[in-house]
Amino acid sequence: MNSQVLAAFLALGLCTGAAHADTNLLGDGNFESFSAQVANGTYTAFYGGTIGAWTVTGSVDLIRNAYGAIDDISVDLAGTPGPGWISQTFNAVAGQTYTLSWDLSKNGPGTQLDVSFGGVTTSYAPVASVANETLSWTATVSGLQTVSFGTAVASYQGPVVDNISLTTVSAVPEPASYTLMLAGLATVGLIAGRRKQR
Repeated sequence: MNSQVLAAFLALGLCTGAAHADTNLLGDGNFESFSAQVANGTYTAFYGGTIGAWTVTGSVDLIRNAYGAIDDISVDLAGTPGPGWISQTFNAVAGQTYTLSWDLSKNGPGTQLDVSFGGVTTSYAPVASVANETLSWTATVSGLQTVSFGTAVASYQGPVVDNISLTTVSAVPEPASYTLMLAGLATVGLIAGRRKQR
């Protein structure tokens, strides 16, 4: 019985050390919850306002299985017509590292995407030979932060984004931490074994 208890503690300790926080800190990152707002094979234009947790500036389109949609429902950032931006604000923990990732689809020529995160704006141009690509950006930030996706394209064909997520980067435990944890669990097992023998 004691070896079973010790094995259970060891397994629990190893599972705890391997835990990874991959909860999306942004709301409505895949846009699938808006199926009632856009019919299949069409688009719905938004001129300002909000799309769920996202604030819309300018004009963007929710597109469904058309116009370069990535999977079912996506956002074309050059609305009807563009330019357009979507943004969302979150409160970052001081010193925490975050990874922002998203899928990008090319939707016609000159479809440059501008992404702002951590006070920096970077531009991306979809690779001509790739229909869809997944991109990511890691930054250590703190305080109130805004994540924005947009384009200066003023036509009806802009960059398409979907599956936007913001996750924390977990610190990897040091090998010394595992050694200390295992030594502590072994001690607990020995104490439990001695108590049973009495």
